[in-house]
Amino acid sequence: MILPSGNIVTRSMPIYPSSHFTWGEATKNCTRHLQDLVINDRLIATAKQIEKNIVMTAMAMDEYREILGNRPIRVTSWYRPAHINARVGGSKYSRHQYGDAVDWKSDYLSPRQIKKILEANHHGGGYKAYYGFTHTDWRGERARW
Repeated sequence: MILPSGNIVTRSMPIYPSSHFTWGEATKNCTRHLQDLVINDRLIATAKQIEKNIVMTAMAMDEYREILGNRPIRVTSWYRPAHINARVGGSKYSRHQYGDAVDWKSDYLSPRQIKKILEANHHGGGYKAYYGFTHTDWRGERARW
């Protein structure tokens, strides 16, 4: 897959050197190409901004992985282009479209246990412990639902 920066990545390639997260995890096996985000005929985020968001999010997720005992985290949803986000019933303004939201699971901790460990440290974004997974985003302001 060719990123907006011109870099070529594969699904097994780390998002940044030494990351535990891959471009395949962020883009559903490189099938979700990064696209400008347009809502109501207004450019909200360029594909290059979304690429940078994915890198920043991988860095934050690697920090959380370490806090949680450096055990694997399974990504269930990361980047979603607007048309896919609409198809899966995502919010019109879902942070997944920006590349800075991740739905994920741990085989070692429940979402409720993860919440107890991480929520106090997650000030710059959205956080929700659902029944079977955790949603974390970095929208720049605290959000809980």
